Amino acid sequence: MKSLFPIWMILFSLIAGLGFAQIPDTIEVEPFPESSKKTTSQKDLEGLWELSYIYDKFKPFEELFPDKKPTLYFDTVNKTAFGHTGCNIFSILTYLEGNGIDVLGFTGMTEKWCEGDGEDIFLTVLKSAHTFEIDDEGTLSFSCGNLEIMKLKKLEDNQDNPFNIPKIMALGSVAPPALDPVQ
Repeated sequence: MKSLFPIWMILFSLIAGLGFAQIPDTIEVEPFPESSKKTTSQKDLEGLWELSYIYDKFKPFEELFPDKKPTLYFDTVNKTAFGHTGCNIFSILTYLEGNGIDVLGFTGMTEKWCEGDGEDIFLTVLKSAHTFEIDDEGTLSFSCGNLEIMKLKKLEDNQDNPFNIPKIMALGSVAPPALDPVQ
């Protein structure tokens, strides 16, 4: 019985070796086709956006945000964004490079109690975004890898700022005008 083991092992090795001998040393592959995505400039990101889709496996969009949809206002000069989660107001610091975006951290947020999971899901998905693109219809899409995780539609903004913060403060680098002393 012990002598049969080495014979079977030798036969198996020979058969396996013959099979691998037919694999070519090099394999030719087709190059990737040119990307059809257009490059979106950071200036295109500037302005007020309203959420229209969010990736969630468990609840539909309408159930996550029954009363008010989240909004984002991007200030690309200062690389910040602020918005409304559908419940609370928040501000974030962002890192923008090309079509890449990373949320570096929250700089402030109100703390009103919110019903449901919409706010938590929105903030978690927003933090996981790494690239953005604006398509021909004007829809802003955030992606994590190859997965599209969030879509927003641009809103018309007649006041230059949706939260009534003076434009001079939104620019950050411009000092407010000096006030005349009262006599």
